Amino acid sequence: MIRNERFLAFREKFGDPILTGLTIFLAVLLFALVPIQATIGFAFTPLGVLVVAVMAAGVYVLSARWIVLIPIAVAVVMHFTLKLVREQQGALHPHIYLIASLWLTLSLTFALVVARAVFAKGPVTIHRIIGAVLLYMLIALIFVALYLFIGETFPGAFENLVIADSPRLGADTIYFSFTTLTSVGFGDMFPIHPIARSLCNLESICGQLFPAILIARLVSLHIEQAK
Repeated sequence: MIRNERFLAFREKFGDPILTGLTIFLAVLLFALVPIQATIGFAFTPLGVLVVAVMAAGVYVLSARWIVLIPIAVAVVMHFTLKLVREQQGALHPHIYLIASLWLTLSLTFALVVARAVFAKGPVTIHRIIGAVLLYMLIALIFVALYLFIGETFPGAFENLVIADSPRLGADTIYFSFTTLTSVGFGDMFPIHPIARSLCNLESICGQLFPAILIARLVSLHIEQAK
């Protein structure tokens, strides 16, 4: 009972700052560590374990529900299954469905918990606004997993985007997802298959509406509360 009270007190005090911490952590991972991994051409397994551990701890505090640990545990099992299959069948063997399932499980779990924390009742703090940015990045990661499913199911669904189990896979698909989400569209990678195009259209719509409606609403509420 005392432990529960201490945990709830900790969550009440540090719940919102955790949103900021997870946002910074994920941004460093996506925009620094993943590109570095692709550049050196080596998949650093402990990095993936560290990411899952930190994010899992953060979302558990945010949700205060042990049930969120179930999909995370499933993802951990997927991770070690993937590692085992790679060792047995060779690094060049395609394991895209397993990779996509792993990323989708984690991204959806984290996104649901973060969304619940960001849009919960109570004052809209700066941390919650930053948490909305975290949710925006997680949406991009959800689409990364969906692109992997499409690319593996329909070979050649994307031009210049190689869907293969390699150290570059994360960097390339994350780059493609964010350029689609933000409607930048440099043209170096683009969808060809109709389903891939439809999915890109959906991500572009989400990418435009989320900042314009949800983040803008949070900012306006924060300004009103500060008056």
